[in-house]
Amino acid sequence: MLKRHQPLANIRVKTLWLFCGVLFVVFFLMSWSSYRVAQRSISQQIEHNSLPLTSDNVYSQIQRDLVQPTFVATLMAHDTFVRDWAMQATPSATPMQRYLAEIDQRFDTIIAFFVRDADRRLYLPDAAEHIIDATSHRYDWYEKVKALPENKPYLVTVGMDPERQGQMDIFIDHKVYDYQHRFIGVTGVGLSVEQVHQLLARYEQRYQRRIYFVDRQGKVVLSGQRFEGEDSLQAMPGMATIAAQLLSAPSGSYHFESGGHKTYVNARLVPEFDWYLVVEEHQAASLQAVFKTFLINVAIAGLITLMVLGISLATQGRYQRKLAAQASVDPLTLALNRRSGQELHRLMLDECNQQSQPLSVLVLDVDHFKQVNDQYGHEAGDTVLKDMVQEIKQHVRESDAICRWGGEEFLVLLNGCDLTQALSLAERIRTGMSAHRFTFKGQAFYITLSGGVAQNGPKEPLEEVVKRADAALYLAKENGRNQIQTGAA
Repeated sequence: MLKRHQPLANIRVKTLWLFCGVLFVVFFLMSWSSYRVAQRSISQQIEHNSLPLTSDNVYSQIQRDLVQPTFVATLMAHDTFVRDWAMQATPSATPMQRYLAEIDQRFDTIIAFFVRDADRRLYLPDAAEHIIDATSHRYDWYEKVKALPENKPYLVTVGMDPERQGQMDIFIDHKVYDYQHRFIGVTGVGLSVEQVHQLLARYEQRYQRRIYFVDRQGKVVLSGQRFEGEDSLQAMPGMATIAAQLLSAPSGSYHFESGGHKTYVNARLVPEFDWYLVVEEHQAASLQAVFKTFLINVAIAGLITLMVLGISLATQGRYQRKLAAQASVDPLTLALNRRSGQELHRLMLDECNQQSQPLSVLVLDVDHFKQVNDQYGHEAGDTVLKDMVQEIKQHVRESDAICRWGGEEFLVLLNGCDLTQALSLAERIRTGMSAHRFTFKGQAFYITLSGGVAQNGPKEPLEEVVKRADAALYLAKENGRNQIQTGAA
């Protein structure tokens, strides 16, 4: 009987798995769709809002922290003291050195300097003599500044510190003119490159982006701690595709892909230095939180799906078992019903045939059952039938089966029993029932059983063997009841 319902149960389980699979796919697609929408939204936000805003903030702070020395150099170049001193025939070095020391102290610069073109002498806050040697590449910067056009009065360069050996500085070199606009020297200040590196590192830490400076040719001139790799835009993977466009515009927002990841770039020209301030943000870093949320949503979807599956399987199992019990069991006596007995007979017959074992059928009927109902009521009749099943159970084995065949008639399938064994077992049941004292509402009574036994042929259907057992039962009734008869082979 169970095997017959197994395909239907399998179909239900498979359908449930399919439903849960579809449910998970729906959850997954919804989460993925939300992730993709968030991804596009964040990408647009980075490219058009947050990255330009960061670039503006950094530029404003660059203006405050780095452009101030440019103003200082411009102020020095137009200072009447500097021009009057430089125009003297043989000026004393002390006033200029004291002036330069005061500039360093007041504006917190690394070095302030002045070059008098008349004697090509370099003046620093210290008392040492420095002569500009035209044959030394060390002083090429002076010739470059001197050769600047009229509309470009200063130059920003990176070079060796003249006072601190091995240290690099950023110099703002400004041309100085006399009152007739004749070139008389170069003045300016210097900033420590290390100081600027720390400044950029602070910006990078604050904004969580890569920040660096490139010159007009795309060469990296200053960078923070996050910068790693090539020293020019053209040599950077992916950046080379936008380098020409970036260096040809005063500002702009761009993006490129490298290694399967998108990077957003905002660049703007800092005219005081003639350098480009470049701010980069990798999309992957910005999407980590969103992707983590996506994974959490998928995990929750999987958990919900498993919970639904578990609850459904448990509920379906209980419901299926309940339906199976209702469909196969007589609700009054809890014996198998007629349909279940028919299905079970086929299974038992196949099993006995495979094992070369006999199978017998016992049909039992309560004698004068109508009189019990008429005298004591139908409730008493129901009690008789329930007690009868319990009495039968005391004599049969687990491998046997008890079926309510109709009314007060019961069918017992005896697995592995031949006709002689079945007759002996039937007699024990009959004797036990005859001795059983029934009590209902204070009234005691006894009943008797009549029965017929037949041994099942190897391929004999249940209907035929039952006919032979019924014929034996009727013979028992005709012979006076309370007895067991065997059916003809």
